[in-house]
Amino acid sequence: MIKRITSDLELLLKFKPNRLKHIYGVKDTAISLGKKYNLDLRKLEIAALLHDITKYYSYEYNCEVIKKNYKNHEEILSEFNKATLHAFSAAVVAKEKYNITDNDIINAIISHTVGKPNMNLYEQILFISDYIEPTRKYDSCIKVRKIAESSLDKATYEAINDSINLYEGMNQLIPKTAYQARIYYKELTEE
Repeated sequence: MIKRITSDLELLLKFKPNRLKHIYGVKDTAISLGKKYNLDLRKLEIAALLHDITKYYSYEYNCEVIKKNYKNHEEILSEFNKATLHAFSAAVVAKEKYNITDNDIINAIISHTVGKPNMNLYEQILFISDYIEPTRKYDSCIKVRKIAESSLDKATYEAINDSINLYEGMNQLIPKTAYQARIYYKELTEE
């Protein structure tokens, strides 16, 4: 299955080499963190490879897929900005095209853009890996990459907090779950 997904990605992103590098960077980072936390590396690899598979699909396509597949579609479409909707459609593609039924993989894909409170390690590692993978060079990423070496929870808080601050500064939609996640991980790291 990994060979098929990789082959599909190579074709789909033939003219988007930086996105492909990003996906492979997320995969390598997730596997590295997964080893540290003794997780199923195959699950992390699949989630990482599929997390951005619908990144360049149209807004209309993402809305259609979300309306068709999520009972809470009105909430999703009213709270999540356009740049984050692909997480939901990518999870649907994982299920429908690749027959992924493992909730660790599906939920990691769904949570990779803004996180959520109390993520399991698969969700948290994909979220952080997407944020800190090697092709990312912005200041927050470099800071969070360093923090992730010693504390996944602190890295998660910093990534969520910095993302919220960025989206607020751009006057973008920010879902309630991101604010809830920020509070959750802040409290967790203060204990």
